[in-house]
Amino acid sequence: MKLFAKILFLLPAVAMAANLVTYTATSKVSQKDADKKAMEGVALQISSNVKSSFETRTIEKKDGSIESTADSKKSVSTNVLLKGAKIVPGAKKNGMFQSTVTVDLDMLASKILLDLEQSKIQIKSLDSLVRLDMLDRDYRKMESDMIKLEKLTDDYNALLDNLSYIQAVPKELMLESTLNELTEFLISSMQTVKFETNLTSTSLSVTVSDFAGPIANFPLMLTQDKKDLVSAKTNDKGVASFAMKDVKKRKPSGEVTVHADMNFKFVSLSALYHKTISYGTEKSGRKYRLNCSGSAAECGSVQKFLNDAGIAIVDQQGLDELVVKLEFSDKPNSQKTLWTSRATITLKLGDMEIVEQPQGVGRDSEQAHVKAIAKLSASRIAESFAK
Repeated sequence: MKLFAKILFLLPAVAMAANLVTYTATSKVSQKDADKKAMEGVALQISSNVKSSFETRTIEKKDGSIESTADSKKSVSTNVLLKGAKIVPGAKKNGMFQSTVTVDLDMLASKILLDLEQSKIQIKSLDSLVRLDMLDRDYRKMESDMIKLEKLTDDYNALLDNLSYIQAVPKELMLESTLNELTEFLISSMQTVKFETNLTSTSLSVTVSDFAGPIANFPLMLTQDKKDLVSAKTNDKGVASFAMKDVKKRKPSGEVTVHADMNFKFVSLSALYHKTISYGTEKSGRKYRLNCSGSAAECGSVQKFLNDAGIAIVDQQGLDELVVKLEFSDKPNSQKTLWTSRATITLKLGDMEIVEQPQGVGRDSEQAHVKAIAKLSASRIAESFAK
């Protein structure tokens, strides 16, 4: 009987009058904890989802006796935004903090209805903009506006869900969205997009077209080894041009892939066309003897890099000497399975000197050194020593 009276004393007070919801809670922890519990209690009253369980555990103590403990677990979740809730701290009694939270449901519903009206106006306006983007065949803006429209639609439906916790939702508030129709048109249009490339010694040009012809202002990205290299947009004739110094920024020879620089979702759904282009570097005619301060693997990597950059390295007396000084700062991970190396590489020819500090990662320090050397700037080195 005493236990029952104690439980009744600890139960929080709940009151509901007119369209006001009030909940009073107590806490031994802090005033903030009491406020939180009172807010959860109000949420619970406004059609919250409640999950609770009662678990009993049996523990055998060192002296052989048995002890049972009971844990009450409750988690409360709600989609209603309790904006405008009034929190009134109560007087502290018997070491207990007290808090009362009151929510006016009419005011809450009124705020949600206002947000719904504003959201519907924005959706209608954005729907019109997307259709204009489609007429202009402006894929970049079309994609951007579609993402905004999707977010507005999701936000509108979330507001409807919130309103449903407070009152019945009228049919006229249900959103008649054309999002699926617009998405289908965008995807079908993107499926007709094609790239045509032209590679010269100075540039890589890409012409982009779809079912209606060349596309202006189309966003493109060159990638290499799954990393972005350089971006551009097509001109009025649907052509984007990339300077070869940018194409060769990471590697003097290799492959680059032309992609649409657009949201992955739309690119994936449309299986948008992409193209891979191989490129190389012509020999400059300049030949040097190499004077390298590193190991055989490191100097071999330097020689390969220079040859790929169009600079011939020949072991021949009488040639100008290209001096390469290699210094590395190595750091392994905690398991010593990967090494990161920051290189300081100095290339000197007579009075001309350039310094680069690439970084590489490998299974051991030497492999990390080789990876760092491969990341030298091919365009900068060719500009300095290939002429």
